[in-house]
Amino acid sequence: MTRRGIVLGGLMAALACAAAARAAGPEQDVLAAQDKRVALTLAADVAALGAMMTDDLTYTHSSAKVDSKADFLEALRSGRSRYKSLAFDERRVRLHGDVAIVSGTCHVLVTSGGKDLDLKLRFTELYAKQSGAWKMALWHSTRVPDPAPAP
Repeated sequence: MTRRGIVLGGLMAALACAAAARAAGPEQDVLAAQDKRVALTLAADVAALGAMMTDDLTYTHSSAKVDSKADFLEALRSGRSRYKSLAFDERRVRLHGDVAIVSGTCHVLVTSGGKDLDLKLRFTELYAKQSGAWKMALWHSTRVPDPAPAP
């Protein structure tokens, strides 16, 4: 291989790596926004959390209760809902322009209405890019049933 071929090959490899890094960037930005959203939820930081939600947020709990942005934030503010932990088991990000869908499974410990809940959930969360920032627009979760007992 000629020296020119080696240089050209190296340049092509560098461009491919740069393109791959750019492609991974938006997905990582969405996951960082989700991680921040979770931290703010656990801290019950209603002001900061509200700022990273769209005004028309829909939050569907695993109980099928649907909250608006105002409802969800008021439950945190009042202490009616206290999230103790939220850990993701798996997450997948799909981008569609300025919309990102995050789906997967998670484990949530929450006190809701005075009752402690230990939940294994399958979730879908939607983020919309507004003014350069990823904002949460939707949460929908379903409880994952316990495994059937062995016969």
